[in-house]
Amino acid sequence: MALRAILGGTFDPVHVGHLHGAQAVRRELGLDSVALVLSARPPHRSAAATAEDRWRMLQLAASEQAGIETSDVELRRGGPSYSIDTIRAFRSGGETVVWILGSDGLDAFRTWHEYEAFATACHLAVLVRPAAAVTAPPGFRETGEAAALSRQDTGLLFRMRAPMLDVSATRVRTSIARGGDASGLLTPAVWNYIRDRGLYRG
Repeated sequence: MALRAILGGTFDPVHVGHLHGAQAVRRELGLDSVALVLSARPPHRSAAATAEDRWRMLQLAASEQAGIETSDVELRRGGPSYSIDTIRAFRSGGETVVWILGSDGLDAFRTWHEYEAFATACHLAVLVRPAAAVTAPPGFRETGEAAALSRQDTGLLFRMRAPMLDVSATRVRTSIARGGDASGLLTPAVWNYIRDRGLYRG
């Protein structure tokens, strides 16, 4: 089956770290595209911007990036935005899913809804912060071979060689709330949208 790499997130707002990570996965796995999926109603946190504003910013950011697609599957689905439901939706289309997450997200993996089901539903591609340790969750086996993800349907963890950028949405929002210039952390279109809409001003 074809590989479908997905980076889910609150994207509050989407920043250069998200895009760098998605492009790194696309290159290392040799994919034509990576899908960014908006967590419209995140169960673990509340968003500062509305789902509609976050979705529009995601579309703007993707429009400036080759090989980056967006999906509103969680925006259209009612109820909390659970990653496992999104993975199942993509798998129902006959695709092998590679779920992208950072090493900090991996640390909280056991708190995720139905986390035990991931190993039989997808592979993981982990973007690692410098000096961070990576331990495969129960049911996953680590591999350093990208091609292995195509040979096996689920249950592999691929540690990305490209490190994560040291950027966070919290840093972006804090900078804007303090009247700072966050343009270096965002695409031009997203920065202009935030300024025009007056988002994150505190």
